Amino acid sequence: MNILFVVDILLSGRGGMETALSLIYHELKQKHDITVILRGQSEDDTWEEGINTIALSAKINDFIPQHILFNMYSAALANVMKDLPGADIIVSTGAIGVKASTMAIERLNMHVPVVSWLHFNLDFYYQFFEDLRAADGHLAISEGNLRDLQCVFPEKQNRLVYNPVKFDNIPYVNRAVHPVFVVVGRLAKVKNVDQILRAFSPLQEKDFELHIIGDGDQYELLVELSRQLGLQDHMVWHGWQQRPWDAVHNATSLVLASDTEPFGLVLIEALSRGIPVISSNCKYGPGEIVNASNGWLYEPENPGQLTSILDRMMQGDLSLPAPEVCRESVRRYAVQSIAERFEQALQDISKHRAIHQK
Repeated sequence: MNILFVVDILLSGRGGMETALSLIYHELKQKHDITVILRGQSEDDTWEEGINTIALSAKINDFIPQHILFNMYSAALANVMKDLPGADIIVSTGAIGVKASTMAIERLNMHVPVVSWLHFNLDFYYQFFEDLRAADGHLAISEGNLRDLQCVFPEKQNRLVYNPVKFDNIPYVNRAVHPVFVVVGRLAKVKNVDQILRAFSPLQEKDFELHIIGDGDQYELLVELSRQLGLQDHMVWHGWQQRPWDAVHNATSLVLASDTEPFGLVLIEALSRGIPVISSNCKYGPGEIVNASNGWLYEPENPGQLTSILDRMMQGDLSLPAPEVCRESVRRYAVQSIAERFEQALQDISKHRAIHQK
């Protein structure tokens, strides 16, 4: 197949979407021709190494009237697509890309199925449901996302593909001799890192380290909060890292406190390295990934549960699952398996469209 990915947001180059897209691209390109059309230049284009990307030159922003945005975006897409080999299917990472792609193929008088591959929970797109309805099908990255898609778009071809993680040549992270907790990801409000700091505050007399790997608009606020809570002697701030897991030399557990996680890639990355996880039981991914064999869930509205889990772990009252058990618990998300699901889903959606066009 000739697969065209359309990325309809400007990428920082440091997010989970870039990781998932890169892994899927490199796995699928062994059998398929793939082009990735970016809405604009990535802030950090390191992730694009080895990927056939085309960045649109047109300045398209979300603040212009929607009908103008779609006209500009679809025209820019059509201008690029007319010089590419004919696509067999288009995969958009968002609702705007779905609508613009369908308009672009109409401009070019092409008959190509368009599929969404959404990286946020469906309620994030509630204003764009009609635009998403233009897609022939939808790829879901979690079981919860699939249920929502089936509810809103029951007439569409909706397929569960998950998101991939790389297993090959990934070493285990050593277990820490004394408690070492790790937070990896954007320091944004939705990630609730402040809740993690407050959960550790009652335990400040205990011997532990808390490593924060990431950057974002909450960074300075969180550093100041850690001082106010008396945690400064426990904190290690790594900032953003191109290869965040290289900064994790030993660990007791990863901690995640998000309000929402459509998938929870960082949980799988930790577990694949043999690190147990503690996570909020938010929509949707964590509850599908974390279980009694590999970690602990707490209810987001009850952060006291997080403090209790941390306290019991430091006291040795909780038995940590073996590294091998952690890794095997997420083996099904290995990129080779996910690429097969992805490929099969695209083929199914293409066949369904072909049958119903006759």
